[in-house]
Amino acid sequence: MLGKASGRARHRADRSVRLGRRPARLAAAALTLIVGAALAAAPSFADAAETPQCTRGRTLDVAAHQDDDILFMTPDLQRDIDAGRCVTTIFLTAGDAGAGEGYWSEREKGPLAAYAFMARVADDWTERTVTLAGHELTVRSLDAKPEVSLIFLRMPDGGGGDGFAATGNESLKKLWTGVIPAIHTVDGADSYSKASLVNTLLAAMTTFQPDVLRTMDFVGKYGDGDHSDHHTAAYAAQAAHKLYRTPHRISGYMSYAVANKPANLRYADRDHKLDIFLKYAQHDSRVCQTLAACLASGYDIRSFRQYTTGSEQGGVLNVARIATLAASSQNTKSGQTVGKAIDDVAAGSPIDSSREWVTASGKTGSWIELRWASPQTIDKVVLHDRPNAADNIAGGKLTFSDGSAVAVGALPGDGQAKAVTFAPKRVTSMRFTVTSVTPSTRNVGLAELQAYATTVGPQANVEASSQNTATGQYAWKVVDGFSTGTVGTGKEWATIGGRAGSWVRLTWLKPQTVDHVVLYDRPNGNDQITGATLEFDDGSKVTVPALPNNGAGRTVTFSRRTISSLVLTVTAVSSTTRNVGLAEFQVEPAR
Repeated sequence: MLGKASGRARHRADRSVRLGRRPARLAAAALTLIVGAALAAAPSFADAAETPQCTRGRTLDVAAHQDDDILFMTPDLQRDIDAGRCVTTIFLTAGDAGAGEGYWSEREKGPLAAYAFMARVADDWTERTVTLAGHELTVRSLDAKPEVSLIFLRMPDGGGGDGFAATGNESLKKLWTGVIPAIHTVDGADSYSKASLVNTLLAAMTTFQPDVLRTMDFVGKYGDGDHSDHHTAAYAAQAAHKLYRTPHRISGYMSYAVANKPANLRYADRDHKLDIFLKYAQHDSRVCQTLAACLASGYDIRSFRQYTTGSEQGGVLNVARIATLAASSQNTKSGQTVGKAIDDVAAGSPIDSSREWVTASGKTGSWIELRWASPQTIDKVVLHDRPNAADNIAGGKLTFSDGSAVAVGALPGDGQAKAVTFAPKRVTSMRFTVTSVTPSTRNVGLAELQAYATTVGPQANVEASSQNTATGQYAWKVVDGFSTGTVGTGKEWATIGGRAGSWVRLTWLKPQTVDHVVLYDRPNGNDQITGATLEFDDGSKVTVPALPNNGAGRTVTFSRRTISSLVLTVTAVSSTTRNVGLAEFQVEPAR
C-alpha cells in the first residue's frame, strides 16, 4: 500500500521531468508522432538526490492490467529485481472491469504489495510527478528500494474489446483500430490519442533508458483468444520501441494461451509466483484469495508457465532489413518465403506461421544469404529458429564476403534469440548455412535473421539546415542504413535548394567514442559535395575532401574522441548541384 499502514503516500519535492519535442522518424506502422526528447532529462524517475546508478541495467515493463506482469512476465520480473536491475512497470488500464473507483483504486494497491514482496522490503512508497509527452503522471517508488517504480495510466478496461457502459464503452482496441479518436482515463484526469499513447511510452523509454523492454504479445492478433487490452498494450509498446534509439531488446509474453503449453517452470519458481500473486490478490476481490483456491483454478496453470511470443532488438541498425535475399529453397505455397526471415517479427508456428521462412524439405546444407549494395560494418548476428518443437537447427556457420567464417552453435528450439558476436567486419554479403539439425526436422528455416551494424548514427537525433518533406527526403534518412540512396526519392536526405553552407547535425543522448565516419553522397551524378567540415561539440574540426559522385563511401578518419554531437557543414559543391544532401552518414565507434 502507499506510505505507511494507513495507506497515505509520502510526497517529496516534485521536480517534474518535462520532455521537449522534436520531429522523429516514422514508425513502421506509419504513425505520425512527435517524439519527446530527453537530452537534459534525469536518467531515472527517482529523486535526483537518490537516483539509483542502475549499473546492472534497466528494465521497463508495459502491462495492460495490474496482474499481467505477475502472471505472464514472472519469474523474469523477479529475476530482474533480484539481479539489482532498475525496474519500472507501466500499467495502461485501471483494470476496472467497469466496476467503478472502489474496485480499481483498491486493485492498484495489489502491485504495490506484490513488488514490495518481490523486493523483500516494506510496502512503503513515495510519489512524485513527471510529465511525459505532455501527460502528468504519478510515479511511485519503493522507499527502501527506489530503483523499483510503478506508473498507472488508468485508461478504462476494454473487456472483450467493446469496453464497458460505465466508461463510455471506450477501449484500447477501439483506440488502436481508429474506432475512437481518444480514450479517457477513469479518474477523468486525462485522455490519450493513439499517437500520444505511443509518445508517452516513448518518452518513458527515453527518460528511463531501459536496455530491456517487456510487454504482452505483439505477435498475435485481435480475436485469437487473448484479451484485447493485452494485444493493444503490446502493439503500443512495440511501436514506441521502434522509435526508441538506445540499444535494447523487447520481448512479448504469451498470456492466456500458456494454458495450452507444457509447464516450463521449476516448482520453486511456481510456488514463489503464487506467493507473489497472493500478495496482489489481497487487493483484488475478483481473483482467488487463498493458496487452495488458486491451486484449484486457472491461476495454478499460469503459475507453472512463462512463454514469450516474439523478441526484437532496437536502437541499433539491423542491416538485414536492407539486404537482398537468396535461399536454398522456400515454401511459396504457404507464403513462408525467404523475405519472412527479415520481416522484423521474430515469430513462427505455432504462434504465427506466416512470419517465418521455411525451406521445402530442407535440412543440413540449407542456406540463406544476405547481399548489400554497398559495404556494411557488422559485429553481431541474431538468429531465431522456427519456434515449433520439431524443426530445429543444431548447428550452423556464417560466412562473409571477406572470406571469414564464424561457427554457430545450436539455436534455442523455442525461437528465442541466438546472438553471435565477432570482431567488426566490413562486408557486402553474409551467408548462414545449416550444418546440422535435430532428428525430428522436416523443413528447416528461421523465424528471423538480424545483422547489426556498428554505426552509432541511428541512435542520434538528426537535424538539418533544410529537408525535402514533400518527397520524403528527410534529414533522418542519413542514418536509415541505405547507403546507396535512391535517385530522386526515398532513402536519402536532400535539402531544398541547399548548396554550400548546408549542414546536418547528429546529437546523442549519451556520449559516443568514435574515430571515423563514412559519408555517402547522393548518387544522382549532379548533386555533389566537393568539400565539407566535421565539427565536434568540443570545438575541434576535421576537413572533409570531395565525396565520390558515384555513391561510393568516403571514409574520414580522425583521432579518437568522445562526443555528444557533430555537425557536417558543406563548404563547396559541384557546379551542377541544385539540392545538396547525403545518402548516408555512418559514425563508427573507436576500437
